[in-house]
Amino acid sequence: MGNQPLSNEEIKNFNKALEERITDAVQDNTKWKSLLPDLMNAEVFIVAHASDREDENGNKLLNILSMTNKQGQQVIPFFTSPNRMAVLAKPDRNTFNCMKMKTIRLFQAIKGKGAVLNPGHANCFKLFTPFEMNLLVMENKDLVK
Repeated sequence: MGNQPLSNEEIKNFNKALEERITDAVQDNTKWKSLLPDLMNAEVFIVAHASDREDENGNKLLNILSMTNKQGQQVIPFFTSPNRMAVLAKPDRNTFNCMKMKTIRLFQAIKGKGAVLNPGHANCFKLFTPFEMNLLVMENKDLVK
């Protein structure tokens, strides 16, 4: 796939099997344990763009979209496919800077903040606390290359 734009068919099918497993896990919490390593290794989508700032190694920092959850906390939304981002669309804003990255890298990048998978989609949704994300990163650190 590389940096080539995804076709409509590729977008429709991107992470389809993973989404089916997430939907099953939402219905049966015991399925999350086997799903989480695959989710950590999966490429997901975020709304972000490179900023003018750099880290200590000279890498451009990302400005990642955050949202406020019902408890008033800032969380980072991430999505299994670009189609799932439709929940963010408003009449005056319906295009976004979309980036693809592995979930484990996202969790490392937003350390200390919560994240929500596919917000607005009751059947394919999960909220991750900073503590849970830290554990998942530690448990799956062998996925980072």
